[in-house]
Amino acid sequence: MIGNLPAEPASFVGRAEERERVAGLLGRTRLVTLTGAAGVGKSRLALRVAADAHRRFPDGVWLVELSSLRNPRGLAPLVSETLGGPDDSGAREMGALAEHIGGKRMLLVLDTCEHLLSACADLVGELLERCPWLRVLTTGREPLDAPGEHVVTVLPLGDDAVTLFADRAVATVPDFVVDGTNRDQVVRLCEDLDGVPLAIELAATRLRALSVTDITARLPDRFRLLRRADCDTGESRHRTLRTAIGWSHELCEPRERLLWARLSVFSHGFDRETAEDVCAGDTLSRRDVFALLARLVEKSVLLREGDRYRLLHAVRAYGAERLRELGEEEATRRRHRDAYLRLARRAEAEWAGPAQAAWARRMTEELPNFLAALDHSLAEDPRAAVELAGTLWPLWIACGHHREGRRYLDRALAATDRPTPHRVKALWAAAWVDARHFDVRRARTRMEECRRGPGTAVWGKHAEALVAFAAGDDENAVLGFEEVLAARGRPGPVWLLGQSPACVLSQAGLSLARSGGERARAVLDDAMWRSALTGDCWSRAVAHQGLAVLGWENGDLVGAEEQNRESIRLSRELGDLAGALVGFEIQAWIAAATGRGGLAATLLGAVDGLGGAAGIRLDEAPYWGARHSTCADIARGLVGGPAFRTAVADGAALDLDAAYRRALGDPPKEGAGLTPRESQVAELIADGLSNRELAERLMIAERTADTHVENILAKLRMSSRVQIAAWVAVRRSARR
Repeated sequence: MIGNLPAEPASFVGRAEERERVAGLLGRTRLVTLTGAAGVGKSRLALRVAADAHRRFPDGVWLVELSSLRNPRGLAPLVSETLGGPDDSGAREMGALAEHIGGKRMLLVLDTCEHLLSACADLVGELLERCPWLRVLTTGREPLDAPGEHVVTVLPLGDDAVTLFADRAVATVPDFVVDGTNRDQVVRLCEDLDGVPLAIELAATRLRALSVTDITARLPDRFRLLRRADCDTGESRHRTLRTAIGWSHELCEPRERLLWARLSVFSHGFDRETAEDVCAGDTLSRRDVFALLARLVEKSVLLREGDRYRLLHAVRAYGAERLRELGEEEATRRRHRDAYLRLARRAEAEWAGPAQAAWARRMTEELPNFLAALDHSLAEDPRAAVELAGTLWPLWIACGHHREGRRYLDRALAATDRPTPHRVKALWAAAWVDARHFDVRRARTRMEECRRGPGTAVWGKHAEALVAFAAGDDENAVLGFEEVLAARGRPGPVWLLGQSPACVLSQAGLSLARSGGERARAVLDDAMWRSALTGDCWSRAVAHQGLAVLGWENGDLVGAEEQNRESIRLSRELGDLAGALVGFEIQAWIAAATGRGGLAATLLGAVDGLGGAAGIRLDEAPYWGARHSTCADIARGLVGGPAFRTAVADGAALDLDAAYRRALGDPPKEGAGLTPRESQVAELIADGLSNRELAERLMIAERTADTHVENILAKLRMSSRVQIAAWVAVRRSARR
C-alpha cells in the first residue's frame, strides 16, 4: 500500500453500515467529513475506510494528524512534508503543494480538524479546485463548511458496543468471555457508557482489577475510572475520557461553555423550549440559548434526535463539574425543577382531552427529568416534591410507570406530613397506584389518610371506590364511583383535576361488567361516547375493556375479543402496562375458550412475567385470579402438560412489545386445533346436553377407552355456561 497509514493497534469492530456509506461517498464526491462527539471513533473509522479504499488510489492514501498542530500557518507545510513535497514556507506554499499533487490520484486524510477549521477549509478548497483527481477525507467535531463537503455524523455504537467490549477485554483478561452469566451486566455497562468506543475501551482495561459490576458501580466517578495513565501509546488527548472531552470544551466559546454547563442539569434529553426556560438568565437570553444549541450540535457536544437534544453521560458529567465551579448548580437545578413542575401541571390539566396520546409520549420522554426534579425537590423543598409527585399521576397510573410512581409518592409523602390539598392529591394518587398493583392493604392505608384531608371528599371517595374495585368488591366500587360522579358540579374544590366523567363512568362500567349485568352496557356505552367526544383515549380503553369483560361473562366471545383488542391497542399507544396486562389476561381466556391453548398459555406466561417484574400479580387478584387459574387448566388440557409449560415459559420470556404482538396477532380459524375427542364433546354440547348428562357420558367413555377425558373435564371447570357457549360456537362454526 502506498502512503503512510499506520497499522491498526487493535481489531476494528462494527460500523459496517458507516464504512459502506463513507466508501460510497468517496466514490461519488471529493470531500467527506466525519463528525461526532469526543471518543466516538471518528479517526478509527476514517483510517479503516481509507485502508479499505487504497486500491482506488494508485498514488497513495496519506494521513495528516493535526491534533498537535496549533498554528494554522503550519498546516500547508505539514501536509507538504507528509506528501514528500517541496519545503516552501513562503507566500506560495499552498500553491506549491497543489502543484506537487497535480494530477495524482490520491486520498488525503486530515484527522482532527476542529481547532483549525478555517485553515483546513481554505486548504482543502484550493487543493480540490486545482487537483482534479484528489479526494479528501477529514475528521472533526464539526464540519469544515467547505464547498462540496458531505458530512457524515458518527454516532455511538449500538449492538456492536458489547462486541467491542468483549474484544478489548480479552486483551486485558485473556479468558474473559461474555456469556449468560455476565451479558446483562456488560449490556448495562455499555449503555451507561453511551456506546462511546473510547469509554468502552478504557473500561475494558479496568478488568485487571475490577469486575464488570464493580466498573458499573464506579461510573459516577467516571473521569477517575476511565483513564489510561499507564499507557505509553496514543495521543495524550485520548489517554483519559476527561482530556478527550476537555479538548471539546477548549474549542467552545465562553457562552457555549456556559450553556453546556447549564444543560448538564437535564437527564437524558430535553427540547428547545424547556432548555430556554432553564438555561436563560444573566448573560444568556432565550434567543442566545436557541442559537447556541445549534452551535453545540455543530461542535458535537450535543446530539440532536428529532426535536430533542441530548448530552452523552460523560459530556453531561463534565458540564456538571463546570457548573459547580461556576457556583450556579443550585440556581440552575431550581429553574429545572420549576420548569418541570409547570410542565406537569399542563399535562394534568390537558390530560383528558384530544392531546392525551401526545402528552403520554411527552411525559414518558421526560421521565428522567421529572425524576431529577423530584430528587432535587426532596432534598431542598419537600412540599414541592409532594405537589409534583401528585400532579404526575397520569404518568404513574396511565403510562405504565407504576414502580417509579410508588417510590416517589412514598418518598414525597414521608418527607413532610403537612396537611395540604397537594398532599391529599398525592395520597389519592398513591392509593390508585397501589390499587393498580392490587395491593389492597397499602391502598386502603393511603385512602383512609386521603379521606381525612382538608376539603377533599371527592378525592377520598374516588380512592375508596378504587380500593373496593381492587379488592373485588364491585358493589361498593360502583356505589363509590356513582357518588364521585354525583359530586361533579357541586361547589368546592376542583373536581378530580385532569379526569373526565368518562374516566369514572368507564371504571364504574368495568365494575358492573364483572358480574355480567346488562346495566353495565349502558354505563360503558355512555363512557365510550363521552371519551370519544373529548379525545380521552385512556378512558375509552377502560370502557373497551369493560365491554370485553361483559361479552366474556355473557358468552359473546367474538364481541369480547373485538373489544379487548381495541383496549389493548389503546393501552399500547399510551404505554399503560397495567391495562395491557389485564388485556393479555382476557385474551388468554378467549383463546382458551376457542381452542387456542398454545396462545392462551403464552399470554398467561406473559402476564406472569411482565406483571411479576412490575409488581402486579393478576393471578392473585380477586376476580382475575380465579379465571387465570381456570384458563390455565383449560389451556393445559388443550395442549398437554409439557407443551403448556413450554408455552408459559416462552410467554414469561417475552418483552412487552413481543407480548403486544402475540395478543394482537391474527387468530386462527374457529374450530382449529380440536382433537377428534374434543370435537365429540363439542358435538354433545351443541346437542343440548346438560352438564350432568355430559359428565355421565364422559364417565362412560373413560371406562371404555383411552381418551382425553381429563383434558376435556378441565375445560368444563372454567365457569359453567359461559364456556359451554364457547364450545357450541366452535362446533357450529365447524359445521358451517
